[in-house]
Amino acid sequence: MKYILYISILISVAACTEEIDVKLDDGETRLSVEAKVTSDLKKHFVKLKESSDVFYSEEAIAVSNATITVNDGSNIYEYTEREPGYYESNVEFAGQEGKTYSLSIGNVDIDKDGTIEDYLASSTMKPPYAVDSVKLHFDPDHETRGDEEDKGEFWLLSLYMKDNIETEDYYGFASQINDVLVHDTITELLVQKDTYFNGVLTKGVDVGEFNQSKPDERLNNLDKITLETYAITKDYYDFVSQLQEMDEGQSMFSGTPGNIITNISNNAVGFFAVYSISRTTTTVNF
Repeated sequence: MKYILYISILISVAACTEEIDVKLDDGETRLSVEAKVTSDLKKHFVKLKESSDVFYSEEAIAVSNATITVNDGSNIYEYTEREPGYYESNVEFAGQEGKTYSLSIGNVDIDKDGTIEDYLASSTMKPPYAVDSVKLHFDPDHETRGDEEDKGEFWLLSLYMKDNIETEDYYGFASQINDVLVHDTITELLVQKDTYFNGVLTKGVDVGEFNQSKPDERLNNLDKITLETYAITKDYYDFVSQLQEMDEGQSMFSGTPGNIITNISNNAVGFFAVYSISRTTTTVNF
């Protein structure tokens, strides 16, 4: 019998997580990886889970006792498991542009066959994008991303910057209110390629939305609004786009199940994301 499994990928932009089930059709148990290194000086994390069988409604199982390192060519950063399946670098470090970061995961036997597996991934950090400014404007009848159920009064955050015509660029955007990231899950992350503004000065592209019917997005006078702009790779852009399409019930299910892009070796699912971050701030002024 062919079993259909779901890989539960716990994806976060910051501290919050959301579970996304990636449908597979091969009956294998796979390792689910969420890992990232950014230009922020901090302890970076890796999350490991097993796939779960949808027929038995089992929650994804944390993968413990793995050995994890990140190597930037000059330094090797070791990670320690802080709670089941959640690993954190032993020291703070900031990713640097131009460096390639290599993730190594060992001491894992995901299919319980007695053979220890190794998983590898690597990604290079792109330079941060130079944002000129951001501005807020109010739309009393905004409809977000074509969702008729999510429309009404919104504050929109517009981006002003010049894209580099000599490079193919991919962007990620998330927003803070008073230093709290409110767009903190992968379905809220806006990813964009420079197809429509390659090499031009953007004159107010909307890259952030604040729904005034949601308590955590409601703006007050003098609130500090910060746009986080991520210099992401094409592969990570494709990964996020495909997950968001799947979450919206669109084309992911029309193709081969489980064909979401990954940069993790050995038949794992998930992604090792490496990106630099630019932050640009404005203030609400009613």
